Amino acid sequence: MSKPALLACAAALLAATSPALAISTVPADGHIPNYALVAADLSDFHGGIQGSAAKRNVERDGWETEMKANRIDGYLGYDLTRWLSIYALGGIIEVKNDRAGVEKDTVFAFGGGFWAGLIDDDQLDFLPTIGRYRLQAGGEVVHADPADLSWTEFNAFLTFEILNDLFLAEEYAPDAIGIFFGPVFHGLDVDDFEKVEDNDWGFTVGMKLHFADGVYINGGADLFNDDQNLYFNLGVRF
Repeated sequence: MSKPALLACAAALLAATSPALAISTVPADGHIPNYALVAADLSDFHGGIQGSAAKRNVERDGWETEMKANRIDGYLGYDLTRWLSIYALGGIIEVKNDRAGVEKDTVFAFGGGFWAGLIDDDQLDFLPTIGRYRLQAGGEVVHADPADLSWTEFNAFLTFEILNDLFLAEEYAPDAIGIFFGPVFHGLDVDDFEKVEDNDWGFTVGMKLHFADGVYINGGADLFNDDQNLYFNLGVRF
């Protein structure tokens, strides 16, 4: 092997083994706790229920109006790798807008999405009291046909999460608590309506509780210029 190749291999080995240089979804000690969103192996399933209550501003013929959309669905996912998980969902969505002549209609909704764990570590030098931190991304597409409309949502997020272990004696107490925040994107394609572009990008903030046996609960709010979306998620890793 040539000298430049040897130097390149040595540099790569140093980067992979040095905590100061490596950025990984796995902490330096190789340990992923039970409440991690992304599993340590490649064979974990996860599922649960999630719901949302949204207000979406749309335009038609030059005037603006507000659509109300409430959704609840179940999902089932699978970890492709320890940092990437995909899922499918199915449930119901209720859409209503009296001013636009869209009567309340509840129909079946279906879709899918992914979660990606970009960073998962327990070393945060400037916040030594924090148990661990995570950088996560995800995206989702949902389609339904309420009130004779073709309704398709596109959602994406990038969140920074700070977690702390909880040492509580109660049997059903959570093992850890997390707070997350970051930018979100929401796109909407609806027949005869145009989504107000000022509400494409927003900010999300929420809280997550992690329990034993892979159970987790989170809830939060997506805040846009005019739109808003409240959501919750109850899930479990099998």
